[in-house]
Amino acid sequence: MPGKKAFFLFLLAAFLLGACSEKGTPDLPPPPAGLLGDRVKISAGRQLFVAHCAECHGSISEGRTQRAARLNPLPPDFHERRYRTVLPGYLYRRIEWGRKMGPFRSTGSVMPAWGPHLQPQQIWSLVAFIRYRAGTIPLL
Repeated sequence: MPGKKAFFLFLLAAFLLGACSEKGTPDLPPPPAGLLGDRVKISAGRQLFVAHCAECHGSISEGRTQRAARLNPLPPDFHERRYRTVLPGYLYRRIEWGRKMGPFRSTGSVMPAWGPHLQPQQIWSLVAFIRYRAGTIPLL
């Protein structure tokens, strides 16, 4: 019987590990060399943030807007400590795909996909600004 039990546990473990890998899992792209900390990219990202993101994520100095306060879940304020360690590639994909990004889907999120509206270098500029806003990178 111990052999059957071990075999069953092996099959169960193999099944569970196989279920953990999702075919739609995106690869997280590395940021372009020199992006994080680049004053020009951060400035461009700030302008994009004000134009497209501040309505939900708050203005640069005031925090959440009244519109954002009505959303559930609340859109993140990128001053939060957790954004100091978020991988740049994750931020890129989250901006690009919005709430539809798997396996990182946010239950109830209304985040739109910006990939169809922004060029890749614009999304990377947003990433640079978000990381700068969270206090993770010095200016070069």
